[in-house]
Amino acid sequence: MSGTEALWDDFLESVRPTLSSHVLDTWLRPVRCTRFAAGTATLEVRDQFFRDWLTDHYVDFIQRGLSALAGEAVTIAWSVNPAMGGVRVEQSSEQDTAREQNERAHTVAESLDDGAEKRRPLNRRYLFDSFVCGPSNQFAFAACKAVAENPGHSYNPLFIFGGVGLGKTHLLSAIGHQILTDNPRANIIYTSSEQFTNEVINAVLGSKLEDFRSKYRSNCDVILIDDIQLIAGKERTQHEFFHIFNTLYDSQRQIVVTSDKLPHEIPEIEERLRNRFQWGLIADVQPPEIETRIAILRKKATNEKYALPDEVAFFLAKNIRSNVRELEGALVRIMAHASLTGTPLSIDYARNILSDILSNRSSQVSVEAIQKIVCGFFQLRLVDLKSHRRLKALVRPRQVAMYLSRKHTTSSFPELGSRFGDKDHTTVMSACNRIEALMEEDAQLRSQVSELERQLDVVNR
Repeated sequence: MSGTEALWDDFLESVRPTLSSHVLDTWLRPVRCTRFAAGTATLEVRDQFFRDWLTDHYVDFIQRGLSALAGEAVTIAWSVNPAMGGVRVEQSSEQDTAREQNERAHTVAESLDDGAEKRRPLNRRYLFDSFVCGPSNQFAFAACKAVAENPGHSYNPLFIFGGVGLGKTHLLSAIGHQILTDNPRANIIYTSSEQFTNEVINAVLGSKLEDFRSKYRSNCDVILIDDIQLIAGKERTQHEFFHIFNTLYDSQRQIVVTSDKLPHEIPEIEERLRNRFQWGLIADVQPPEIETRIAILRKKATNEKYALPDEVAFFLAKNIRSNVRELEGALVRIMAHASLTGTPLSIDYARNILSDILSNRSSQVSVEAIQKIVCGFFQLRLVDLKSHRRLKALVRPRQVAMYLSRKHTTSSFPELGSRFGDKDHTTVMSACNRIEALMEEDAQLRSQVSELERQLDVVNR
């Protein structure tokens, strides 16, 4: 074995405990290191798609790992060799999505260089132009654009709310990119709640609170924080963020946070912070409709320069409904397998590659999903939908949610009663019968139920 091959094998062995077998076998083991000279490692891959994917997602990770092993700064050069097409990737039972892979690489990359700057960089792929806008996210998209065009004045703070994998982080990064495009001298801090908490801890332990406060209060024009709900229960972190919030808000500097919970749903958070989150605008991001999901897949495929058959796009969009990250991860997975094995992309091939995902996916929508869709449609809070209050504005949406839950889930009447605030099963039965009867004569109600079912993708299921 040559020294060049040994260097690459040592790199693979060094990262094996940290990466999943699926990531390692799909993206790193098929690579060959053909030359290492003058601090440059030449890596050979089978096609342009493979090279571009590694360049976008792993090049820094690889550089840091090789540099640590070689004892010098290493740069990467690429070589494309179609003759490597015989490499076959074995399917893994793990469901690694694109973001999970990036997070693993990011974590390892930082651990390889203890002196590296810990400020989180904006993802260069997350721009407004690359965001697919549809009915489910158009309000949040418009709000983020307005904030980016006039930071500190349009909507401050901006609270972006939505489930996992729906594009909140994309919009957060896009705001930062747009502000920097308009004002390159703007000082933007983009971080996660976890990283922010760690900074607070390190500042306290290292007696550097003044430096920490100066960074966030004096040297920050815009603060972008992902997953703000994770500061719940962390009193010192909340205390520091409260004063940062006040300082930035009073000086008309922009604050944008994302969360998978509404402010009133975040547990163990100070009431004064909860109130401040509601001072500005709360923009929600809902699961995308099937048309938007297909558009997301097509845009992703176009960006990656890969031909995606329409029938495969429809198959993916129909079977992966609620999570954009998982949707894009499934596309990347089948694209990688098809590219590495030289197999034409078809529905049967996609179904085979994604069998572990699709076999575990329930054909039934969840009660929780129905409740969230109904709350969004009627502009209600989940706590009100589940309450025992008998206001007219609450009773009809609650009955509709019960009707849809009974129709499209396997939950029994007693189970549904429990899910809707510990109500008696006869209340659920009465609600279902009431909605069924009203739909025969109320065209507006029929239209509302039809629209809700369309949003849930259960019309033709």
